[in-house]
Amino acid sequence: MAGTAAARRPRERPLSPPLSRPADRHVVTAVLVAHEGARWLPETLKALLTQTRPVQRLVAVDTGSRDRGPAVLAEVVGPGNVVTLPRTTAYGAALAEALKHPAASVPVPDDAPGEPRTDWIWLLHDDSAPAHDALALLLRVADADPNATVLGPKLRDWTDRRVLLELGVTVDGAGRRETGLDNSEFDQGQHDGVKDVLSISSAGMLVRRDVWERLGGFDAEFGLFRDDLDFCWRAHAAGHRVVAVSDAVVFHAEASRRGVREIGMSAESPRRRDRRNALYTLLANLPAFPMVRALVRNIWSTFARVLFLLVVKQQQAARDELAALGDVLRSPRRLMRARRARADGRRHVYHTIKRYQPRWVALRRTFEALANHVAAKNAAGRRHDDEDAVIPDRPSVVRRLLAHPGLVLVLGLVVISVAAERSLITAAGRLGGGALVPAWGGADELWAQYVSGWHPVGLGSDEGSPPYVAVLALLSTITFGKPWIAVSVLLLGSVPMAGLAAYLAARLVISDDPVSGRRVHHPRRRIPAPYVRAWFAAVYALLPTATGAVAGGRLGTAVVIVLLPLIAVQVARMYGLPRKARPADPVLRRKRARRAAWCVALLLTVAMAFVPLTWPFAVVAGALTWLLFESRARGGGRRNLVIALATPPLLLLPWTVGLLLHPSRFLLEAGLHTAVTPAAARDLLALNPGGPGTPARWTMYGLLLIAICALPLRGRRTAVLAGWMLAIFGGVTAILVSMATVSKGADEAPAWPGVALVFAAAGVLLAATAAVQRGVEVLAGRHLTYQAGGAVVVLAALSVPVLAAGVWIAQGAGGPLGKVDPDVVPAFVNAPTGPRTLVMHREASGRVAYTVVRGREPMLGEAETPVNETARRRMDGFVAGLAGGRVGDGRALTRMGVQYVLVPRPERDALTAVLDANPELTRLSRTRTFGAWRLPSSAGRLMLLDGEDVTPLTVGQTPAVSATVTVPAGTGPRTLLLAEPADGGWRAAFNGTEVRAKTVDGWAQGYELPAGGGEFELSRGMLTRHLWVGVQGIAVLLVAALALPGVQLEGQVASGGPGRHGRTRGRRARAAAGSLARRAESLRRRGAQPEGVPAPRESSESESAEFEGAKSEGARPDETLEAPRAASEERS
Repeated sequence: MAGTAAARRPRERPLSPPLSRPADRHVVTAVLVAHEGARWLPETLKALLTQTRPVQRLVAVDTGSRDRGPAVLAEVVGPGNVVTLPRTTAYGAALAEALKHPAASVPVPDDAPGEPRTDWIWLLHDDSAPAHDALALLLRVADADPNATVLGPKLRDWTDRRVLLELGVTVDGAGRRETGLDNSEFDQGQHDGVKDVLSISSAGMLVRRDVWERLGGFDAEFGLFRDDLDFCWRAHAAGHRVVAVSDAVVFHAEASRRGVREIGMSAESPRRRDRRNALYTLLANLPAFPMVRALVRNIWSTFARVLFLLVVKQQQAARDELAALGDVLRSPRRLMRARRARADGRRHVYHTIKRYQPRWVALRRTFEALANHVAAKNAAGRRHDDEDAVIPDRPSVVRRLLAHPGLVLVLGLVVISVAAERSLITAAGRLGGGALVPAWGGADELWAQYVSGWHPVGLGSDEGSPPYVAVLALLSTITFGKPWIAVSVLLLGSVPMAGLAAYLAARLVISDDPVSGRRVHHPRRRIPAPYVRAWFAAVYALLPTATGAVAGGRLGTAVVIVLLPLIAVQVARMYGLPRKARPADPVLRRKRARRAAWCVALLLTVAMAFVPLTWPFAVVAGALTWLLFESRARGGGRRNLVIALATPPLLLLPWTVGLLLHPSRFLLEAGLHTAVTPAAARDLLALNPGGPGTPARWTMYGLLLIAICALPLRGRRTAVLAGWMLAIFGGVTAILVSMATVSKGADEAPAWPGVALVFAAAGVLLAATAAVQRGVEVLAGRHLTYQAGGAVVVLAALSVPVLAAGVWIAQGAGGPLGKVDPDVVPAFVNAPTGPRTLVMHREASGRVAYTVVRGREPMLGEAETPVNETARRRMDGFVAGLAGGRVGDGRALTRMGVQYVLVPRPERDALTAVLDANPELTRLSRTRTFGAWRLPSSAGRLMLLDGEDVTPLTVGQTPAVSATVTVPAGTGPRTLLLAEPADGGWRAAFNGTEVRAKTVDGWAQGYELPAGGGEFELSRGMLTRHLWVGVQGIAVLLVAALALPGVQLEGQVASGGPGRHGRTRGRRARAAAGSLARRAESLRRRGAQPEGVPAPRESSESESAEFEGAKSEGARPDETLEAPRAASEERS
């Protein structure tokens, strides 16, 4: 064809008018390739031989079938028209051999010798049955447009003939097939038309014979799959049109792609072969630069997909994906050979091919998968019969919202949170204050901080960062590398997220079944259970601890409040609750329980990373659960409980060892350990931890009274007793925690009982829920006294979230938490590698608190990193001396790397006058924000000690674990002081020679240097830390993979395979073949027999009778073989 007939933009064309010349000017050679296709061949052959426009030649190819397929072909088509090839023959090679067979070139009588004729090749699979007019409609379009040289039909499913499989195919940038259709989409004519497409399936492909020969047919190196895509791509490059004709229909079983039958070419899986051929097609047909981009994209996307497949437990699919990429990368010569063969027209047609390729396919598929998952869950939850349902009038927006209490709950909590947090949302700056350290830096800095084995925090520390830093780093990576976004969402959005999590968990304790254990006689309209669940979730989300955590900047408590309901849901699944959702199959039940145990372990690990006290509570709750469900906890149940409770401390090693060696750290949580006024006993009994952001204690009185009223209930007695046991344990623990004083570095303050009260409040809420359900029940009854009692209970229950929300909005979420300025220290002391700054302030109790700043904003997690005890005690003495007005500590502070002293809000701190009176300090600045003083001597991280002289060495912008400085020559031996704790991890060399280390001032690292000058190199190895973090990451990924359910990939289950419809019996296959032979003989006598097809033998009348009534309109093909008698009765 001429170059002007190159492929164009996809478009639809109406069907052409009646042909201007008769259709018999076309000579069609049908090529049918069969492989283990006995179950489909009778239907396919019947459809082929009964075309309204019959083919003139017919050649059948069998590639080593071991079923009745060869016998069926020989009986119907005739032995002389059947080509037998080995099982390892590729599809393209089979087509080439078929077209070389004499039957493919038998002369066809010409009724009009003067008129030109066009030869066509019609490709069919053994599992593709064309409609009776498919060929006629394809030729009609070909006759209307001579440029349309490759035509394909609409493919519909073999089993469910309403389902549309494809109407042309394209590929995305990764070479993955895209049909533009929804999964199991019904054909209602919505895609009809004659369309230019990138490719069409070889099942029903009609190709002009001269084009086929010019392009060389299908590439035999593909073997199977994607050879039709490659051929169509080459046809586009040669200037031909590839069109899909929707009026022509072929029913396709897709047996090879769906794995219904064995592929005899090789033992490798169909998925691997399909993916490898897709990559070859893409890389062989693209121009050079797009090919390189596609190769790079497919390399990283393959590894991403392999990771996803491993997570969803599709190990074989992951191996196939990786092996396919390896096959392509290991065979560059084959790829180069294919590219040379396809060089003509490749660049010219590239921009046209791009128009067929869809964009954002991966994103759309992800959203579709999520939507299908949600739709499937919603459909599974319906309990009514669709056939008996009455279609109501379209409700208003308000009624539609009220029909989804969970959605109303979340929206309401969002509105309440925005109203209460208005001052935090509208102000500029980063969230900080209270226990929250502002989220400075980016996600990369958080990752570096967690992986590093040395932390330039205060006086230096070789302890690992707290594990919650890794969680925040991961969330920050998801939020575009912005930790402040992750922190804001977790803290400010904790109330709505906790409400949503509690609503999901409420399904475990709130059902439609009566609490009393008996049905209410003549009930009125009851409050639906979802509304009671919404109340449960609202109360949980608005607990005093939740609102107090927001105002106090307690990020750890906020995260735990969100995670606890999700942990409860997984614990219930671990024990097979609720029973209605429990699988009937015991194997599936055990697998589900084991996945739930791993999920509990993963969620509990995150909760423990933020608040260590969560794990001891989980151990006690696990023991309580084991006692309550002892009958279910035997064997696998006990192992699941061990998995859930033992995995978190193992995943958090070695951080867990520090908790066990210092048990007081269990009372700490993520963030600063700030001093708060301990809550009074009556506040703790009212579930109020005290502090800013917590409502008045009377807001929870209604909940406590309802929980007390639940004690006499006979229904749900287990839940009520379990709730009160948890409440008592949590309340007692909260009292003990509030009485404890915990030291965290230089900070010492009472512990905050917030998390303990969350457990206590959850227990009270669990007991109160039973009373609320009973109150709703009696409120719908007929007894007036009971109705009054039920109304009191319901009103008291409603008052709890209403009062809590109202008080929170009125007070606001502000408190210690607010928006802060990034300039923590003055600009002239803000040098990362320079001297340190001692920040001091006197608390209300008279105690002096301090911290050492290294000239930059403190990062998340640095406050929790333990410091060297020897260095801390030494600094404690100097701080006490400064605060007491002692003189003479300036030189010692300089040797600790401190050069500046800073007091926040100097006007309100008595330390200002003390420091002003110290002759060793020189005031540099004083503002409302801070006052700054300077020590007499200059300090630095590296200092040269020569007698009494201290000379700081300029380090420059180098990492905290390494440095290179030039040391001047001296008069004698000297000491180089590194103002970091001496822990044996530092390595130093002077002029390339390792120098001896020693301890200076009882805490710092020092090195003996000779009198001569030279270059000093400092380094620190962190390989052990890096290896441990790598092992920890692999372990976390493994636990996550075990916690996630497996998925079934598309195409793994055959829709028409033997597992669904059974195996075709040999007798019935022979009967169907005999009737087809009789049908072929009948067509031959009427003049419709294809040329070159000899008349088959006569079959018995019983065989003919069995087949004649077998096929009714729309019947399944397997019914043709399995139930011919029933099909005959249906047609009659």
